[in-house]
Amino acid sequence: MKTPMRTLLALALTTVLPLAGWAASPAAHAVANASTSQDSVYLGYYQEDPASNPEDPTMGSVYLNLPASDSEFSGTMYFTYLGCQSHNLGTISGSKAGASLKGKWNGSIDGTQQAGTFTGTYAPAQSAYAGTFTVDGGKQYIDIPSCISYYIAPKGTFELFAVGKNVPSNFSVSMTGNTVSWSPPSGAIMTLVYVLDPAVASSGHGNATVWQTLVMGPQGTANLSEAGLVSGHTYVVAVGASDSRFHRLSFASSRFTAP
Repeated sequence: MKTPMRTLLALALTTVLPLAGWAASPAAHAVANASTSQDSVYLGYYQEDPASNPEDPTMGSVYLNLPASDSEFSGTMYFTYLGCQSHNLGTISGSKAGASLKGKWNGSIDGTQQAGTFTGTYAPAQSAYAGTFTVDGGKQYIDIPSCISYYIAPKGTFELFAVGKNVPSNFSVSMTGNTVSWSPPSGAIMTLVYVLDPAVASSGHGNATVWQTLVMGPQGTANLSEAGLVSGHTYVVAVGASDSRFHRLSFASSRFTAP
């Protein structure tokens, strides 16, 4: 689910350290027809609570396929970062009623079964959904010998934006070949970078998050060459940066065609 964050944060103060991410193989996610992608997909990030989990409060990708009217919704939270980990996914389901979202999530995280609540509200001024999630099992320590050890936080927050939304408006991401670039906001110490298949996300079936990684320090690039992208297919790349208090500084997403 995450890396030993205390070590990475210490390194980030002295050097620019990109964290090697886990690359899903092309078979790990379905490739749907990109023409079916709709703007019902909202994507963003979850942030584990730094107060209850000061050891390693990590960011990760989350998206929802939201109906236009009051109805059921679905989505996922993605917890995999390293190749030595299991494929970790939290499946979200719930109901949309007006501006409110209410649901649950469940899934397997490095061999442990997890579940919890997922609730949020739409804020018209920000054109975004924001809310909280919980973990039924509370705070837990996970140790995978010769791979990774970390804590699962007992709760956290999330924000979700429409595809192509930039927050603030002058923060943006761009693609050149397999390299994604952005201008690091002042004070950034951790940046989440991930790739989403919008056609899979809008279909409501399967896992649309293809790959994700964390970049520590003020670096403004990440390489997607290990993400297992299908040439000619349309994807969305998303970048979200946080500060030393683990508050979101910026978030943006952009569609691109894999080279």
